[in-house]
Amino acid sequence: MRLRILTHYYPPEVGAPQMRLAALAHGLTRAGVEVTVHTGFPHYPDGVIKPPFRNRPLHAEEVDGVRVMRSWVFAAPNRGFGRRLANHASLAGTALAAAPLGGRADVLLVETPPLLLAGAAIGYARVKRARLVLHIADLWPDSAVEMGTLRSPRAIAAARRLERAAYRAAAAIACPTEGIFTALGARPESAAKVALIRPAVDLDRFDPAIARSKSKTTLRVLYAGTVGLAHGLGTLLDAAEALGSRNGASPGGADAAIAVTIAGDGADAPALRARLAARGSAEVRMLGTLPAERIPALYAESDVAVVTLRDLPIFEGALPTKMLEAMAAARPVILAARGEAARLVEAEGCGIAVPPEDPRALAAALTALAADPAGRAAMGAAGRRAAERDFGRTAWLQRWHDLLVNA
Repeated sequence: MRLRILTHYYPPEVGAPQMRLAALAHGLTRAGVEVTVHTGFPHYPDGVIKPPFRNRPLHAEEVDGVRVMRSWVFAAPNRGFGRRLANHASLAGTALAAAPLGGRADVLLVETPPLLLAGAAIGYARVKRARLVLHIADLWPDSAVEMGTLRSPRAIAAARRLERAAYRAAAAIACPTEGIFTALGARPESAAKVALIRPAVDLDRFDPAIARSKSKTTLRVLYAGTVGLAHGLGTLLDAAEALGSRNGASPGGADAAIAVTIAGDGADAPALRARLAARGSAEVRMLGTLPAERIPALYAESDVAVVTLRDLPIFEGALPTKMLEAMAAARPVILAARGEAARLVEAEGCGIAVPPEDPRALAAALTALAADPAGRAAMGAAGRRAAERDFGRTAWLQRWHDLLVNA
């Protein structure tokens, strides 16, 4: 099989989609698939093209057996609707223009959102005479409408027409969560084509036996992932500030202090940094974007992982990759979200689920875990067992291989 992957996100950029797509490309290559990735020049999330790359019409290289084609892109930071739209449209256009290049393909797999790239993939697949497979990582424009970033009735109608056209053109559609699977199963354009392929985590990256946090007076809390508009990380800052007056707490007691580390960047990061600078919150540090290889060490230095989402219906069908990484690292998860992810945490006993955007509930969960080292260890172990059983990459790669071969 000759597979072309069309994606806006790919390493050396850092992020969950980038790591997942690279794992898929390299895993399928090892299984004998001829894989070519078509993407833009790396610029996420700050809009700066990373050296040694420079923006040009087309560049091709081979990375560990995977051919990577890069097309010109209007590099823009991951914030501001107009610039992001121009950013997405630029790669959709230049990728489609370069579609005849790079040899033949039997299957074209496109990662969406961005929705414009899914639209371009319709023509791209026709040029390549390839079967089109969509991976719907997020329902768009639904999520943009619910978050208030897409308000124009005409723009919403146009986006829905493009969405339906992509579904009709696809030979198969994959999605990572039960919520998205249910939504697509109810739409006539996608109902007969959709398959659930739940996300996976690289278990070998995380050693659950390593724990470098030795403090008995401070609960070390980690959020590692995108700092986006969907995540509502202001809730975590609110909770940290509410607990900040407890810094003189007794060792191991219910009033143990917390120290929060946020590793990641995104559209909401500048506002959070400005807030921290204005209020002088000593409990929170923001590290910005870090190489993926540094994340396991951060989990090893932490006692608890926090995962947050906004309180919107669309996110009840989300299953954040960062939660799976925390489970693989055997760290208890405090999840501020409803729906599918909360049901997983509760069913596996791997953490505490609290209502989203509720600082008091989040602070109470942090306080409870600060006072219960044995409970933290039990939750972490339960998370690791669940990750090994249900979210390993070997079975995930096989499901992808079967879907693509049979599309």
